[in-house]
Amino acid sequence: MEKTKIRQLFVAFIVISLLSGCTLPGFSTPTPFSFPTPDKTMTALFEPTQAVPATSAPGADSDGTGDQATETPVVALPTSTDTPEVTATDEPTATVESDDLYVGPDVRSGPSITATYINKNLNIDGDLYEWDPPIQKVINYVVYGASNWTNEEDCSGTVVAGWDEDYLYLGVRVKDDKYVQEGVKEQIYLGDSIEILFDRYVSADYYLQAMTADDYQIGISPGRYGIETCYVISGKVMTGCTPEPPQAYMWFPKTEAGKKTEIKIGAIESGQGYQVEFKIPWDLLGVANPHVGDHYGFAISISDNDKAGTLNQQSMVSNVSTRFYSDPTTWGDLYLK
Repeated sequence: MEKTKIRQLFVAFIVISLLSGCTLPGFSTPTPFSFPTPDKTMTALFEPTQAVPATSAPGADSDGTGDQATETPVVALPTSTDTPEVTATDEPTATVESDDLYVGPDVRSGPSITATYINKNLNIDGDLYEWDPPIQKVINYVVYGASNWTNEEDCSGTVVAGWDEDYLYLGVRVKDDKYVQEGVKEQIYLGDSIEILFDRYVSADYYLQAMTADDYQIGISPGRYGIETCYVISGKVMTGCTPEPPQAYMWFPKTEAGKKTEIKIGAIESGQGYQVEFKIPWDLLGVANPHVGDHYGFAISISDNDKAGTLNQQSMVSNVSTRFYSDPTTWGDLYLK
């Protein structure tokens, strides 16, 4: 009887120990169960995405109340460059083209040249006697090679402008104490020459500091080596114009680059330099129907080379002091009157 009680007590002790989780010699602690580490690819598929807070334009949100927008936020993807802030809206809107960021006024703020309507056919011979409009803006702002420019006698000029339904007309009187032009085609800027910059559609890219397809850069050479007899009558070069007649070259747009024979040029020598007269077809500039009141981006400049036997643009003067050839925001204005 005594042995039976002792056995029962021993069994009870073992049962109580197991139930209480006590560790006994000879027993190891059970290894706790753990879930396997999840696959990161699958996690990316099913984890909730951390959203960028919705934003609204200052002073107004998607419902026009002026409070912070509360719609489902737009998630912005990281990029290598800074991007405009994302604005939450009530309704889908048309995609904003990048060019829309550059839209602005229709008129450049720089110096303006007025082109007066001409109702007669001008003889493009370099002589400006037929022009009724007065000579206008002075071309004497040094925009390149200031250290090589001496004074207005070295290189400067004045300009007169006109237009009709077919052409833009320009006449330039240049003061130049030494005529040197030995370049042709794309190299004419390396000698005494005229250059115009023209922006057909100012408003569309008003704030864009780069040239686009509606911007034009055209050079006018009075003639290679000499200009004494290099002038044009009725579209034909006079006999005896040696060795190279006046010519025009377009550098930009690059898709249209090349010598432009449709630009008619006349050039004559004057007592203090030379005179150049030329007309450019509107369609060459992409203008279909010019009208009174039209404005275009514009700058006219004169390149100078005083070193005979060289191709060398020593200096350039312009009617626009801020002029930089590849930045239309630095150009001036042309107004059709």
